[in-house]
Amino acid sequence: MTDIAETNAQTLILVVDDNELNRELLIRRLEKRGFATAVASGGGEALDKIRTLPVDLVLLDINMPDMDGIQVLEAVRQTRDAVDLPIIMVSAHDESARIADAINKGANDYITKPIDFLVAMARINTQLSVKRAHKQLKESEERYALAFRGANDGLWDWDLGTGRIYFSDRWREMLGLGADELGDTPQSWFDRVHPGELENLKRAIENHLLGQSDALEFEYRALHKDGDFRWLLTRGVASRGADGQAVRLSGSQTDITRSKVYDPITSIPNKFLFMDRLEWLLDREKRSPMGSFAVFLIKIDRMGELRQSLGPVAGEDILIEMANRLMEGLRDEDTVTLINEAETFTVSRHDEGDFAILAEGCRDETSTPKLAERLHNMIKKPLTLRGENLLLTACIGIVANVGDDGNDAVTVMQHATNALDRARAKGPGNFELFDRDLQERALKRLKMETELRRAVADGGLHVNFQPIVHIDSGKVAGCEALARWTHAEYGQVSPVEFIPLAEESGLIDAIGEWILEEACRQHETWPNKDCIDLSVNLSLKQMQRDGVENRILSILERTGMDPHRLKIEITESIFMEDMGRINAILTTLHAQGIDIAIDDFGTGYSSLAYLNHLPITHLKIDRSFITDVSTDRAAQAIVQSTLLMAQSLGIKVIAEGIETEDQVALLKVLKAEYGQGFHYWRPLTDEDFAALL
Repeated sequence: MTDIAETNAQTLILVVDDNELNRELLIRRLEKRGFATAVASGGGEALDKIRTLPVDLVLLDINMPDMDGIQVLEAVRQTRDAVDLPIIMVSAHDESARIADAINKGANDYITKPIDFLVAMARINTQLSVKRAHKQLKESEERYALAFRGANDGLWDWDLGTGRIYFSDRWREMLGLGADELGDTPQSWFDRVHPGELENLKRAIENHLLGQSDALEFEYRALHKDGDFRWLLTRGVASRGADGQAVRLSGSQTDITRSKVYDPITSIPNKFLFMDRLEWLLDREKRSPMGSFAVFLIKIDRMGELRQSLGPVAGEDILIEMANRLMEGLRDEDTVTLINEAETFTVSRHDEGDFAILAEGCRDETSTPKLAERLHNMIKKPLTLRGENLLLTACIGIVANVGDDGNDAVTVMQHATNALDRARAKGPGNFELFDRDLQERALKRLKMETELRRAVADGGLHVNFQPIVHIDSGKVAGCEALARWTHAEYGQVSPVEFIPLAEESGLIDAIGEWILEEACRQHETWPNKDCIDLSVNLSLKQMQRDGVENRILSILERTGMDPHRLKIEITESIFMEDMGRINAILTTLHAQGIDIAIDDFGTGYSSLAYLNHLPITHLKIDRSFITDVSTDRAAQAIVQSTLLMAQSLGIKVIAEGIETEDQVALLKVLKAEYGQGFHYWRPLTDEDFAALL
């Protein structure tokens, strides 16, 4: 309330009326609301005050003796537009023609006599809000333009509603491209990204748009026109609407190719040189084993506290000092020490810790613990900085016998990170060797992938069906087909576990098509099948394959399934793809009578514009909102607004995850149409669902 009062006090409203009683009544009420006011009894006086005073809004009577309101309006609009100076006309009830004339000549709004002050305040506040919003937008645009002119980085701006991206001249220059050599779609960007980084870049963008990171920041390689790859750093921040959904993503891009070899703070090798060396050694071991080597990942304890207390520059000084100690200490010419521990060292700055060390030629199992103790002794030597005497410690994660287990460089560093995390969990100054149990769990996952492949090939999967009901009547309207896997050793394997595994291993296409065909075959055996809709999920990976729509239609033809009874469910992540292609696929399917549903609606980042431009027939509100709908007002508001929006667009809504009678009761009040969840039924076998029907 204080902010509103301060804003009103800084807002000057000019009341123009030849009737003194009307003027005084309006002024008293406006000043009671905290506004500053000025008055004019005629048109000429009003024009003088508009020229000389910082007027923010005008209440202008139409009928005045010397110069009527419309003449004043026309004079003002010659120099001040409707955004710069809002004008609200005040008129009698029987002046509709003059009101229309005033609006056509630039009036923002009108109120009628006798004045309903609540209505008047609502219209005043609306016009002032629009004016403030335009002012903020103009200031933002001016700042952006200034930054744009002074930036050496390339700039980009992605409109998530249209799917178009603006790339600045500097952005294109980094890749040697002219104005006509780069499109304005996400795909034109992604096509130039190195295949090894493309999925991670997309994932980083998606995580930020989903609100899982404060900002986008990602390093990747992109193809230059000369045929070589350049290292680029892209940064961005999403702009969000009132509902929290991202509507734009804007940012910058920096060429960091030169900085990819040495750390700019410590001047020692950085992560990429380290990883290159590690990959080379691993490849050498595969071809000609020459002895084990070890990786040490080091994290200085309490660095965050030290930076806060001593300042960020002091934090850099600590890193520089530690780098020098490690480099000098590991050059020790003590032959006995080198023989016992290692022969050659690579010291680097590393993202997963503060430093990483690659020790080549470790002789036996005692080498790595001895070297860890030696590293601790180097780090904990007293240090004087900014007049403070510091005694530093560090935690170290160690992977010993690297090269003996056939892992790649990325896996080795994952092992080192896991070991470092365990060391830090024990407290400052500890070190931990990589736990082989972690590797066993990774091997179990690999085994599960093999078993999943076998299950797909041998028919080891089956389909369950979870009913979807009319919320008002409780009558079954349809069902969702869900994949289930019963493993001989592991028992029931959760879809949360095996579906991501299928996506990572490339099995999702085969599984998705099998589920669709099996579900359609079962549907054709049910009683009342002509009244029961069947929902089947389609993954992002499936949508990315060429000809997916033809395969779906082919399955319907083979099984005899009526397309009008099928509903394809897609997630909002689909909107990261080429929207022209996605629209063509969905339009083809919808033209055959197939309904299209957005699953888990509200958890993604799609623009609401897609609901209007794509053939979407259903929305499935995510269970996270339904869980709290009976107790959380925010969840209620989200569900209600989604229902209202969907109804206005002719889109049907299904509430997922219904578990309680209270949720059902509230969803009935909110006029939700369909529901799904354990409150009604858990997923059923085909036989049980047929019996239910």
